[in-house]
Amino acid sequence: MTEKRPKKYLEEYFLQIVKVKHMGERASVEKTNIMKVSVIMPSLNVVGFIDDALESVMNQTLRDIEIICIDAGSTDGTYEKIEVAMKNDPRIMLLKSPLKSYGYQVNMGLDVSRGEYIAILETDDYVHSDMYEELYSVASTEKLDYVKCNYDTYSFDDKGEKTFSGRKISENTNLYEKVFVPSDYSETAFDDWYLWNGIYRSSFLKENNIRFSESRGAAFQDIGFLHKTTSRARASKYVNKSLYRYCVGRADASSKSDKTLRFIRSEYGSLLNDIGDFGSEKEWKLLYGRMAKSFARACMDCSDEMLHDAEMAMIIRWFQIRLLEAENKGFVSADVLPQGLRETYRHLINPAEGYLAFRKNRVYEISSFLGKDHPIIVFGCGTYGKEANNFLRNIGYKIRFFMDNSEKLWGTMIEGVSVASPQMIAKMTDDTRYIVANEKYSNEIKEQLKSHVDENRIMIF
Repeated sequence: MTEKRPKKYLEEYFLQIVKVKHMGERASVEKTNIMKVSVIMPSLNVVGFIDDALESVMNQTLRDIEIICIDAGSTDGTYEKIEVAMKNDPRIMLLKSPLKSYGYQVNMGLDVSRGEYIAILETDDYVHSDMYEELYSVASTEKLDYVKCNYDTYSFDDKGEKTFSGRKISENTNLYEKVFVPSDYSETAFDDWYLWNGIYRSSFLKENNIRFSESRGAAFQDIGFLHKTTSRARASKYVNKSLYRYCVGRADASSKSDKTLRFIRSEYGSLLNDIGDFGSEKEWKLLYGRMAKSFARACMDCSDEMLHDAEMAMIIRWFQIRLLEAENKGFVSADVLPQGLRETYRHLINPAEGYLAFRKNRVYEISSFLGKDHPIIVFGCGTYGKEANNFLRNIGYKIRFFMDNSEKLWGTMIEGVSVASPQMIAKMTDDTRYIVANEKYSNEIKEQLKSHVDENRIMIF
């Protein structure tokens, strides 16, 4: 449930706006001065990243933008860096959030924004220099509710150098470079998973009352925003260019938390209450598809100890009841989920003890498959690949290589492990074991490996 803003917070908030309005050459925040794009940048203790984020926006080829920075009480120098940038660029507005809440921060930005379109930039990320010009040109010409682009994830190798991996919004090529209605395609619930790689028409957000949950913290408060934009948009488009750079692997990232199940329970509970009895069949299918994926991913990230916790058991039961009801109505099933989640979901939707037994058996199964002293290669070095590496390390195994089809990654280091090309298969010994770790294409990768490797040496993580 959205928090009410206490009077003292509102007073501080509007005082800050007044202060900004009279700061140097900063334009008035009156809504009559419409900008093309408002870029909202919520921050909290990202001093090592904020310069890149700010510079990437300040140097956009689209000049008719405003940059709304909302800091939630940084103590590491982030706020001071934004102040310095503001002196050099009158398009920057700097607000202080009285709450450490990502959703509250973004809503503050929405309240004062003057852009025809809204963008949200995570402040440990950065964008290509012409991202907003490209997206605005498409969106304004075709009167879109939103438009999104592909993106690259990046992390740091052992030398501190950035390594990049290209990511697509969807593998459905029919969704690119054409105007479509998102709710007509069920895969948008699983593929259209992020908000920062797009821009959204301000009037569309207002007309549909699309805002963020204002719960404290910074994790998963975009669930409602993402669901409502995909289920209510009547015109959207995917641009087949990678224009956003998304940081992965930060140890203190908000999405890496042992409270994930609590967070998503709160967000989906609020969303279900908001929709009430007014959701269409298409909307329910999108919602429960997104919920099923979130639930399965969150449980995969939990330790056995956490899953035995009484509170966690109640939360899991909450999801089970609602997803089983949705299955009975034909709104969701394991078959519509990405390949890498189907088996987990099937075990989760039954009593939790079944899932715990499945996990225990899985450890035994993987250990038996790997045996002793066999070289191990994890095929896939995205999120699933890293999870597989951590899992294997925790049960006493060390992998020799990551392997990936992305040429950009060959020769780089990820989590201290070299990334090899599939051509290396020919040089591996006959006792090498291959763990396939990919959410969507594990079966395809297994088939790729089978053309070179005996199937008995391949396992899907």
